[in-house]
Amino acid sequence: MASFDLYLPQLLRFEGGFVDDPNDPGGATNYGISLATFQRDAQALLGEAPTLQALRALTVQQAAAIYKQAYWDRIGADRIASQTLAELVFDFYVNAGNVAIELLQRILQQLGATQLVIDGEMGPTTLAALATADAAQVYAQYRQQRIAYYQRLVAERPADAEFLAGWLRRAEWFAPSLPADASSPPQTAQAGTA
Repeated sequence: MASFDLYLPQLLRFEGGFVDDPNDPGGATNYGISLATFQRDAQALLGEAPTLQALRALTVQQAAAIYKQAYWDRIGADRIASQTLAELVFDFYVNAGNVAIELLQRILQQLGATQLVIDGEMGPTTLAALATADAAQVYAQYRQQRIAYYQRLVAERPADAEFLAGWLRRAEWFAPSLPADASSPPQTAQAGTA
C-alpha cells in the first residue's frame, strides 16, 4: 500500500516556501498551504491560531501534518496499492481538490465501473473500483487528463495563463506510463516547480 512519507519530499519541492502572489487566487501560501486551508485546519490539526503570521512561520513538520491528515488521509491514499498512482492522485487533489477525485471516478467509469457515482468523494466504492481496475490504464489516462484539465482551465480563465507552465511541469514530472515497478516513485531527470 502507498505511503505518504515516500512522496512528501517531492511534494515539498513542488510547493516551495512562503509566497504571496497577488495574481494567485489562493493568496498567501507556505509549502503550498493556502491561508484559507490554514484557517480551516491550523487549530484542529496543529493547535495553532490560524493567522497569517502563523502561516508564515509554518514548519515542514506542520505542513506535513496538514497534508497527511487533510489531504492524504481524506482520500484514503494509503489504501491505494500502487505508490505511484497514489502519488499522482494525491498530487492533483492537493492542487485541485475534489476535481481530482471526479476525474478518477470518470476514468474508472470509462474502464467499466459503471455503478460508480461521480461525486468527488473518495469513498469505499471508488477505492474498490480502483483496486480492481488496471492500474496502468488508470495512471496513463489520469496523467493525460490532468494535463488536459489545466489547458482547459486556462482557456476558460485566461488570467491563469501565467500559472500554466508550472502546472504542466508538475503534472509532467510523473512518467507518461506507470513504471514497471509501480511501488516506487517515478524516476525523472529533474522536478520543476509549481
